[in-house]
Amino acid sequence: MNARGVTVALPGYDLCPQVGIGDIVEQVRQATLYLHRRFGKRIVVMGHSAGGHLVASMIATDWKPLGAPADLIPAGMGISGVYDLAPMTRTAMNDDFKLDDAQAKKLSPILWPAPKGKTFDTLVGGAESAEFLRQSRALADTWGAAGVATRYDAPAGVHHFTVIEPLADPNSAIVERLVELLPKN
Repeated sequence: MNARGVTVALPGYDLCPQVGIGDIVEQVRQATLYLHRRFGKRIVVMGHSAGGHLVASMIATDWKPLGAPADLIPAGMGISGVYDLAPMTRTAMNDDFKLDDAQAKKLSPILWPAPKGKTFDTLVGGAESAEFLRQSRALADTWGAAGVATRYDAPAGVHHFTVIEPLADPNSAIVERLVELLPKN
């Protein structure tokens, strides 16, 4: 993205089990608000895996009560994201996440009001697990039916870690799509 003249910010956040997933979502919200206050621009968000969850959470956040414009984030791309946290409660990883059913429901962007009028792309490697494929398709379908401009893509032959390799190529289709998603002003 830098090679295409785009400024990129990579916010850091604390990790589970030191904090909960809700704390991480709030930390990223605060980082987003900081960037808005500092630069006064709308923001396009992109994230992979847990970052996909954060991207969906950011685009679906109601920014007005937080002192930012409603269209602070007009578009985003979640790559191999987790949008429904309920299945995580039944994994060994939940020892770190410490999610119960109510928290999983509260923190699942697929269950939040769809960010109508915004754009959200889901990208997932075609060789990923059925659950990653299901979640990406479900978010695109659910939000798309509710007024979000969505795209779903599952390129064949790539998995959870190779799906992001094209981000290193400023001329790749993924980078080109992210540039297209940028606000025009």
